[in-house]
Formats: sequence, structure tokens, C-alpha cells
Amino acid sequence: MAHPPEKRSQLRAAYIGGLPLERAAEQVGIPYATARHWFREAKGTAEDWDKFQAASLIVAGGGIEQAMGRVIVRGLVRAEALLEALEHSEDPFEAVRAIGTLGDTVAKLKAAGKGMMPEADQLAIENAAIKALTDLFLKMYPALADKMVAAVEAYANGQR
Repeated sequence: MAHPPEKRSQLRAAYIGGLPLERAAEQVGIPYATARHWFREAKGTAEDWDKFQAASLIVAGGGIEQAMGRVIVRGLVRAEALLEALEHSEDPFEAVRAIGTLGDTVAKLKAAGKGMMPEADQLAIENAAIKALTDLFLKMYPALADKMVAAVEAYANGQR
């Protein structure tokens, strides 16, 4: 069934406004499969809904940190709802769909974090490298543990 163009606009606006795609489809009154098709059509184009959603969060106020916080909160609320649906589901197909959606939500949260705050992602990599190097050093030279701890503390305090 063909839908009028305003349905696509309403769906896009609901999604960009923060609703998960499934809920936006329900709100607009179209099948989820149609919503997913329209969403995928826009992906990677100048009309990419995810890019507009991210931009609208930043414009809504508070800067990048608050925008990222709102993205994370929405993702966590969605993940919690999916986990709750899994607990009460007796339909194995519904459970598999919820697990797939949960995985997609987690992947999107990780991608949003990397895309919106690449310096935080880089910091996590640097911290992991420093920790791994410290652990290796302490295994190889346990007698020098105090020297390594002093060096890591100096590095953390900005002495380079």
C-alpha cells in the first residue's frame, strides 16, 4: 500500500525528535517494515535520519556533552525496555527480535559515542595501553614497582 509523502515526513520528524523507529512507526500509523525501508533509503545520503537526529540533539541545547548524555539515556531506556520485553516474552520469535534490536541499540550507542566524542574513545584506548604496559612492566620487574607507579602518577598529573 502506498503511503502519502506526509507520512514519511511525520515518521522522520518523530524519529529525529527522539522516538525509536518502532515507536515512531506506531505513532504515525505505518508498518514497522515500511518505516525501516524508508529509514534505510535515507541512510548514507544527505537526508540520513541519524545525522539529523544527532544534530537536533546538539542544537536542542547544552552542547555536545549534554547531547551525548541524552543519546545514552535514550539508548539505555530502550535497552531496559527490550530486556523487560524479553523477560515476559513467551514467543521465541519475539524474543529473537528483541535480542536483535538490543544488539542494534548497543552498537548504535557505541557508534554515537565514537562519532560525537572521538577524543573520549581515543582516551579509552590510551588508558588501556598505559594499563597494559604497566601490568607488563610489573610482571617483568616487580622489584621496581614503586618506580613504575611513580612514573604513571607523574604522567597522569601532566608531567611529560
